Amino acid sequence: MKRILPLALVQALALALAGCGLDPAQQMERARASYAGHDFTRARLDLVSLLKEDPQNEAARKLLARTLLAMGDGEGARQALERLAPGQRSADHAVLLGEAALLRKRPDEALALVDGARGSGAQWVRGMAHLVKGDPARARSAFAQGLEQDPEDARLLADLARLELKEGHVPEARGFVDRALKVNPDAREALLADGQVATAQGDLLDALEAYSAALEAYPGNLAALTGKAAILGDLGRTREMETVLAAVPEDTGASPELVYLRARLAGAQGDWAKVRGIFQSSSEVVRTRDEAAILYARALVELGQDEQARAALQPVLTRAPSNVAARRELARIQIAQKDFGAALATLKPLVAKSTASGRDRRLYAAAAKGAGRPDAAQAAQRARTPSPQALAAQLAEADTAMKAGNWANASALYKSLLAVTVGTNPLVLNNLALAESRLGRGQEGLSYALRALESAPENASVMDTAGWLLVETDTDRARGLRLLEVAAKKSPGNATIAGHLAAARKGT
Repeated sequence: MKRILPLALVQALALALAGCGLDPAQQMERARASYAGHDFTRARLDLVSLLKEDPQNEAARKLLARTLLAMGDGEGARQALERLAPGQRSADHAVLLGEAALLRKRPDEALALVDGARGSGAQWVRGMAHLVKGDPARARSAFAQGLEQDPEDARLLADLARLELKEGHVPEARGFVDRALKVNPDAREALLADGQVATAQGDLLDALEAYSAALEAYPGNLAALTGKAAILGDLGRTREMETVLAAVPEDTGASPELVYLRARLAGAQGDWAKVRGIFQSSSEVVRTRDEAAILYARALVELGQDEQARAALQPVLTRAPSNVAARRELARIQIAQKDFGAALATLKPLVAKSTASGRDRRLYAAAAKGAGRPDAAQAAQRARTPSPQALAAQLAEADTAMKAGNWANASALYKSLLAVTVGTNPLVLNNLALAESRLGRGQEGLSYALRALESAPENASVMDTAGWLLVETDTDRARGLRLLEVAAKKSPGNATIAGHLAAARKGT
């Protein structure tokens, strides 16, 4: 029979074996190497073992404090820092204590600890404390002062990028992230901020690359794991998402993000009972995160609990009346319950404008028919034929997303346009092909590119997209090369086509 050791005994054995065969100097050197390589778990193990044998080893205690801060253990770091002899404390001792206080959610204590302290590190603590206290203006001021003192502080630059992102200033956020990465390409906060900004820009493959780089440099980092899992979910790569979430340590606390991602994975796998169970065990997540409440409601609907689903959605619309996804889900439930009057009221803000989407108009038409409204037939006709204003607005929004490199939004918008038109517009099909390929969905992109080619077989840009995707996906390199050669002759000054043709020739 297989015996399973208690966790406490496993930890004790690991601690006892940590320095096996090494003298204290060698063990300290290994801890420094582990810390430098961002293997904080191993560094902590060696340092705790050293301090157990030699409680006066101040070098080990100082490194342990920094290791615990890197691991997000504010209480452990505080204890290690406070046990350091006054003469052994580093110049940034107050800043480290301030960071430990921030990790313990004590912003006022953090501010008091760095009172009078100078330098970019102290300004970072002040800025983060003001953010926790809900004062972004003072946070921005502190970050700016820190950058005046040290323009190459990657952590300051990364957190200023996050602040810009939170306030909706995506281009400014990208600028700060790029500066942070230029200063230190391996900085943890810069890599994580890069992933967040790329996500906001809709460039999901860049976001995935950023989170993967963060995980490579900082194995096991929870923010990188959850960020990467979320992007994989957005890309529909469910199996990879499952693998990443499985790598989260078993003893990791149930953070709201982790709870939501696990439920989202279960939903993608069609296990709605599991989704319900996850959220019912973490009801606070449903109360505080709109996307979690919407997913929970969807699970309840799938399980035949429409009334409970309706109750779950109502607080979302109370907090955020403009939440379109919540309105649509609530309207579907109300229509299913034959509460057509309520559904019409729910949908009214969505269909009031001439630019209303086709799917919202279809829901409204269904509710109008169910309610026996005299204008139901007219509503159904409007749903079948979207207004020119709605199509123009959606096309403009999609084109703007393409120009900004927001591939995720562009793809969704172009697909929506195809759903309400005859589906043969070569511009829409070609741009959708490009967006899908930039999202890593090459075969899907190729299918749209070939449809565009059927509609516009002589268009150089369309030929370029189809030809390049035939080559890039290794579907039909010979045909792809022929298309690129013809496209290059039709548009000899087009650098993109020339680049694709050169790359295709090089690969053959």
